[in-house]
Amino acid sequence: MSDSKKRSNSKNCSRCDKNPCCCPIENTNRNTFNPTINVNPVINISPTPVNGEQGLLTEFDGSVLPGTDFVNIPIGLSPITIGTATLHINDPSDRVLLHATIQSINPNPFALSIQFSIFRNGTEIYSTIDNIPPLVEFISATTTGFSFLDKTPLAEVPPSGLVLYELKTGNLRSDVSFFVGGSSDTNFIVFTASKIKANNPTNP
Repeated sequence: MSDSKKRSNSKNCSRCDKNPCCCPIENTNRNTFNPTINVNPVINISPTPVNGEQGLLTEFDGSVLPGTDFVNIPIGLSPITIGTATLHINDPSDRVLLHATIQSINPNPFALSIQFSIFRNGTEIYSTIDNIPPLVEFISATTTGFSFLDKTPLAEVPPSGLVLYELKTGNLRSDVSFFVGGSSDTNFIVFTASKIKANNPTNP
């Protein structure tokens, strides 16, 4: 064989003299390495606030009085107490949320303006006036409901730390009277007080 032919076949396998090689040993895949990949999952969890929950109700009190206790008591200019609640206040940042629901009966042939007030340890802190229509065939009573937030419950706190809230009502006219409550077992007078912890302004 000439030198030029040898050069043209220089890429042939030295064993089988073929290109590509058909030798069994050369076609065997000897790469048996199986790489191991470790994956670390990432879970995003919202951080717990440093100061925990806020605005928690920590104490509750109130009165639910049957309306039959007052239905026969005429109310004039002098206010009468129709509900009480007592709380222990030990932090200047405490707040007290007050709710009242009262049913009123006006036996007069004309409308009446009556006043509802909340007192804290004898000091009036809230007052509202409601117009009660006269007692007619289709209007037997009027329900009044309101709420008030006391932001300074320690203003007149005694050494014991107890704060007494009173719900009172009175007439704005001296010549007539009205009634609260009712003759039904469901005519309750409700007055409640809830002590709530203040929010921390540094809490996220």
